[in-house]
Amino acid sequence: MVAVCSVATRAVLAPRASARVSSKATPRAVLGRAAPRKASIAPKTSRGAAVVVRADSDDLNAKLKEVTDTVSEKWEDTDDKPAVVTLGVYGLVGLVAANGVLKSIDGLPLVPDLLEIVGIGFSAFYVYQNLLFKPDRAALKESISKALDEIL
Repeated sequence: MVAVCSVATRAVLAPRASARVSSKATPRAVLGRAAPRKASIAPKTSRGAAVVVRADSDDLNAKLKEVTDTVSEKWEDTDDKPAVVTLGVYGLVGLVAANGVLKSIDGLPLVPDLLEIVGIGFSAFYVYQNLLFKPDRAALKESISKALDEIL
């Protein structure tokens, strides 16, 4: 966390932090789910302690230089640069479209809850099939290493 931050961050820790709910938000329940409320954090109290997190600039600069060198080498090795740029633009457009679809699905009643139940069920099934017993974990590790060998 410290190496990721590039500027000093100040966090205020109050022992009795409270939230004030705005009076404009009226609680409404839609199929058991309460309407979202807007909240704001109470101002800093006199007992609050200030914590300052600073990044080590040498490590951060070294990692940034390493990443930029790698990216510039890969860019110079690329023969079909317009295709790479086009794929990047299509990827960005795809992300924006997927975001819109997910927001519209999230606005439908009962569908997000159903999808959450399906996700929990699939996760439980995956853990049962691949992670719960030692021979299954070994087979999963072998298939992952085989796939990585094919890719790399």
